[in-house]
This record gives sequence, C-alpha cells and structure tokens, in this order.
Amino acid sequence: MIQIYSVAIYINQDQYPQEFALHQKYAPGELLLDLVWTHCNIVAEIVSQLINSKRFALGDLDQKLSTQAALLHDIGVYECGGFEWLSQAIETNRPYIQHVLVGAEILQKEGLPELVIQAAKTHTGIGITAEDIRLYALELPAQDLIPQTLLEQLISYAGKFHSKAPKFKTTQEIETALAQHGTEKVAGFKAYQDFFGLPDLNPIKEKYDSWHKSFEFRTKELRQGGGGVKLSSTGVSK
Repeated sequence: MIQIYSVAIYINQDQYPQEFALHQKYAPGELLLDLVWTHCNIVAEIVSQLINSKRFALGDLDQKLSTQAALLHDIGVYECGGFEWLSQAIETNRPYIQHVLVGAEILQKEGLPELVIQAAKTHTGIGITAEDIRLYALELPAQDLIPQTLLEQLISYAGKFHSKAPKFKTTQEIETALAQHGTEKVAGFKAYQDFFGLPDLNPIKEKYDSWHKSFEFRTKELRQGGGGVKLSSTGVSK
C-alpha cells in the first residue's frame, strides 16, 4: 500500500489568505494543492524579483496585482487531467493543456480582476496561436492565447523558470523545450529575456530547497508505484 504523507502547513498560506483559500477550494487533494500552490509562490517570487530589479519601465504595473496573478495563474490545473498519479485527482475529460481556459473560467466566476484572468489564460509557453493549435492538434478551441499586457508577458516569462515536476529550469532547458514548437518561440523567449532580464534563481532555490526535497520524498512511492506511470518534464503524466 502506498503511503500518502500529510501536509500540515502550506508555504505562505497566512501571507496570502485570499489566494490560498481559492486554491484550497478547487484542489482535489493535499499533494496536488501543495505542488501547485508552492509552484505559484515560486513564480510570484520570480515576478517580484524581476519587478524590483528596475531593469524595465513598470508603467502602471502593480506589485500587488502582479503577485495575485502569479499566485493564481495555475489554478485551472486542479480541474484538468495530468496529475492523476498524485491520487485524489478529479475525474475529468479536460486535458492538461486546457488548464489555461479552465483557470480563466474559475477566476472570472470568483470575481477576480480581468488582468489576473487574462494572465492565467495566456501564460502557457510564450503564448499559443490559433495556428499552433491547428498545427500541433492541441485540444483547444482555435484562438490566439498570446500575452498582450506587460503583466501577462511577465507571468508567462517568470513561469518558464520553474515547472511542476517540480524543478527549476535553466535558460537552455527552457529554450530546448520551446524549440520543439518552432524557432519563433525561442526568439520570443529571448526577447522577454532582453526586456525583463534574467532572474537570480539562487536565493529562491535555496529558500525552496527543503520543500523540493520533502515533496520528492513524500511522492517517491507514487512516482515509482503508479503502474509504471511516465512523467513529462512538467510533472504531467504522459
């Protein structure tokens, strides 16, 4: 029998009670909640660091709204497939790729600001075009899901540096993954890199190192005992 370890306290749950409450509301189980919530916190820290670098003009970019958008950008994961291996996942016919649309639906229903909703809807890759959807037969309606505002672009960019495997990703790993969908995706990432700058991941890695080790320990049996389940680099079951 596979042992499921309990999580008593989640990272920053008291610091961001409103956003954590939404994650709790939609998460089907504590392990997936721990994974997605912590990933979103890591992305929020990357976003905050990039904003505070003063490398780019902020315009009307709001720090509080940016943090909220980062904390909620992946909330749609809970109602899509891909993480059944963690157990307690809901039964759904919505594939992982649709988490951007599901997340936008959830945030709209919960009355979140439009900027936060759109950041969730457009964060995958460096944006997905209707042509991408047709070319790669993605299970999405044929529409452009491209980051337009500075906030949307920032959330998309920051999210590339950590995956729900969970692991931090180097620029080379990011570019290699994006290259599978065309050289223009790599060029888009490099353009973001030139504009936003590279985040210093070392202090964030150090801060979350114990959590990564703990999560790996708590899910080791699930990873090895899930009927030979194979996981992608993003942590999604293949």
